[in-house]
Amino acid sequence: MQEREITIIKSGRETPFSRGVLAQTLCQAGARMEIAYRIASEVRAELLAEERLTVEEEEVLARVRAKLQMTDALVVPRLDKWRILRETTEPVVVLIGGATGVGTSTLAADVARRLNIQSVIGTDSIREVLRRAISPDLLPILHKSSFEITAEDIRVPVEDDETVLFGFRAQSSQVSVGVEAIVERGLKEGTNLVVEGVHLAPEIIMQRYKDHPNVCCLVVYLSDEDAHRDRFYVRALGTSMRRPAEEYIAHFEGIRKIHDYITESAARAGTYTIENISIEATSDAAVAFVANRVSGIAEKARRADSLLLDTSRGS
Repeated sequence: MQEREITIIKSGRETPFSRGVLAQTLCQAGARMEIAYRIASEVRAELLAEERLTVEEEEVLARVRAKLQMTDALVVPRLDKWRILRETTEPVVVLIGGATGVGTSTLAADVARRLNIQSVIGTDSIREVLRRAISPDLLPILHKSSFEITAEDIRVPVEDDETVLFGFRAQSSQVSVGVEAIVERGLKEGTNLVVEGVHLAPEIIMQRYKDHPNVCCLVVYLSDEDAHRDRFYVRALGTSMRRPAEEYIAHFEGIRKIHDYITESAARAGTYTIENISIEATSDAAVAFVANRVSGIAEKARRADSLLLDTSRGS
């Protein structure tokens, strides 16, 4: 027997009801995935049981809000913001910084999935492009990992205990040129994207976009050194790392210096920080932060038609 289809009506336009699109929108507003899909399924089941095969979108939203009030009331105001935001051509850019090994890549992928953002770019990739264009004789700092830079690479007098941080700041400044170009292009063309990596130093590139309403800057950290060290072994087991964990552990003192500098500079710059103990909880916090951050865009939106249940458009 063919499954009956529910039609949603908004401003005279008809579109099929989609549990996937509705659940995705709830996730974008900060609802947890299992809750989002449960609510979407419950709403559909109720409409079918009532034989409501044609229904106004606002009625669907009213049912959704009522269910959210009982499970996660904080999502309700963010849902309305995301509804309006999806209608605009305004881009959303998320910058996720943090030291090597704290989980910026994993978080970026999860945040992008939940926000339906197709473009995820790592600063290591940007650095690799710059390496191809600039020789190591000209910029030797660019051609090493941030935690491997030596006094010989710096070429100016630096105290031994300052070498790691001086090198990191110098390399971050160099890579920030490429990051800024990508961010500016995304903003200009209306492209949603996530950029992640160690080179997103709060007092350098993030400071540049601190007050931009379309750009959401956040830093991930791990206060427990042992937990941070263990992440390299976990990564080595779960992925085909370019380097074995031992190579990172050999430079762990330098990595922690960079970690502490990033965390402290984030505090000085007023950049939002999240401790990444659990990727699920961290992703929830990041999505909630982005939803609240872009509320200014949502409030300025003017179009009346909603895309909440429109399967023909994506972010």
